[in-house]
Amino acid sequence: MAIKAVSVKANDSIEAVSEFKKQIGDFSPVFIIFFASSIYDKSSPAKVLQENFPECKIIGSTSHSEYFNNEFKNSSISFMAMDKDSIEDVFISVVENIDKDADYTPSINQTNDYFGGYDNILDNFDKYIGIVLFEGSAKAEEYGMEKIGDKTDVLYIGGTSSETEGTSRVYANGKSYENSAVLATLKTVKGYKVLKTQSAEVFSDKALTVTKSDVKNRIMYELDNRPVAEVYAEILGVDKEKISDYFVSNPLGVLANDEIFIRTFDQIKGEGITLHCGIPEGTEIHILKIGDIIKDTKQALDNTITDTPAGVINFNCLYRTLEIMNQNLVQPYCDLFGRYTSIGFSTSGEAYLGHINETSTVLIIN
Repeated sequence: MAIKAVSVKANDSIEAVSEFKKQIGDFSPVFIIFFASSIYDKSSPAKVLQENFPECKIIGSTSHSEYFNNEFKNSSISFMAMDKDSIEDVFISVVENIDKDADYTPSINQTNDYFGGYDNILDNFDKYIGIVLFEGSAKAEEYGMEKIGDKTDVLYIGGTSSETEGTSRVYANGKSYENSAVLATLKTVKGYKVLKTQSAEVFSDKALTVTKSDVKNRIMYELDNRPVAEVYAEILGVDKEKISDYFVSNPLGVLANDEIFIRTFDQIKGEGITLHCGIPEGTEIHILKIGDIIKDTKQALDNTITDTPAGVINFNCLYRTLEIMNQNLVQPYCDLFGRYTSIGFSTSGEAYLGHINETSTVLIIN
């Protein structure tokens, strides 16, 4: 078996890792990714994992809630361990102080050097995939994804840390980080697939232009040179005082050909509205409506996964998690991923060509 997934609920990280180690037995992973409820952070899950698997490359993130096969979890740790049959090699780097327009160039250069140069990566391009985990409090994912994309053609997907209590963190090789991004570049043995599904469609055909925004602080002030709240309420046909009730069900979308990239409002702030992803001035957007998450996710998985994969990692937006909870659809959603060896977590944003949200971004290891 090339990949094993395990879920553990324990009193602390020592107990959780002990149970994980027991469950995988003599399996020898070269790479472990884990999503740990933030309640475990005080007992240092990354440190304990590294002590128990000293030769293994390890990354992880705090989480609000976790997925494991066909189960939805809270206060748990979801682990995925991959051995040499699925992952030929891994290089991990950490970019710190990402809220200060951090330089991603050294990280990408180190990755290229580790794998024998960028030309060598390009010669085996279908084997390489990147995972990126951003620490959420920095609110610097837009800049980070832009700089990663400027420096390499390797696709990086992933998510932003979340939490239920305490501090949001990301983990790499035994250490925990705030205000940082963890990049893991995997050279797979049999390749990979990636899918993105957002269960959204265009609500209004009217294209709107962002005419005043503060990208750094993720605040939008004007659409088509008018107050954003006024325009949003007008298109939805609702009272301006009630627009916050529609932020999740009617997010914004940036359209690229037939693909939608979602940006969701957060809260009204003065004359503007904050977002979970910044949108620069001049961007053309549409107002969307959320559709059938179960139907759309099943279709996306079925269209992409034609053979039984070794493992599946689901970076699922917390808003999607809350939506399926509100609609009593948790089990039907989990059953879609229970067909595979899989883990996932509820993210504070997803990484796919940029920073997005209200999306499920899925990595499939063949």
